[in-house]
Amino acid sequence: MASIPLSASAVNALKIEVRRIYDERKSSHLTEALAVALGFNTHAALLAELESSGADPLYCILNEEKFDARMQTLGYPPDPEFFFEDAKTPEMISTDCTHAYKIHYKTNRQKAWRNLVVCAVNEALRRRLFSLRPGDNRWPGHDDQHRTSYLFDFVLPCGLPARVALQDAGLDELSVQVAVNPKGERVSIYDAGLSAGDAYGSTWIERYRGAWIQSTDDSFRCRRLLIDMLAGMKVDPLGYGDRGQLIM
Repeated sequence: MASIPLSASAVNALKIEVRRIYDERKSSHLTEALAVALGFNTHAALLAELESSGADPLYCILNEEKFDARMQTLGYPPDPEFFFEDAKTPEMISTDCTHAYKIHYKTNRQKAWRNLVVCAVNEALRRRLFSLRPGDNRWPGHDDQHRTSYLFDFVLPCGLPARVALQDAGLDELSVQVAVNPKGERVSIYDAGLSAGDAYGSTWIERYRGAWIQSTDDSFRCRRLLIDMLAGMKVDPLGYGDRGQLIM
């Protein structure tokens, strides 16, 4: 999959490229299908979001399956070979690691790690502490040569408090560590485990080859009572992939 910022210019640029691919299809139909691909029920709902997104919009994933399904309801044949990256635009980024197909979150422990780090990354993006563009770090002190961690607190969808440590990991990557029911600032210590809180997880965010989290739950530690609660949270990544291979 790919993602684009939710701006009028990015959406219009994408529509121009999609129309070049599907030049026999009605423009109004493509417009509706693009809105659905971006997660909106109608084009009007998308327009309302574009008007309120401001000058620094978040990225949104483009879903080919939803796009194709909507086109089929409008009377067109299925096209499972269509990918939005075929309609490449300047602001589009890839969210697929080439090894993503190997990664599956099957157990509650794996799901809990995935949900926890996705919540942390999403919250940092909402706060505009960084963007998915390479090198676009914004948190206070991000240019500190000593690469100290930046901490912030938020509340998970399940109602538990969490603390996040952000750090520039070099090569356009970011280190993200998050603790639930945090204990002081120990979340900033890599692989702090349960000394940082009742649950602890970490990841790295790729931003050079595309945008995705690197899937590694090896450092995940969690009290048994919290695993099902964290695994049951419903959360989608804001414009990045949630599966990526850790490259050492």
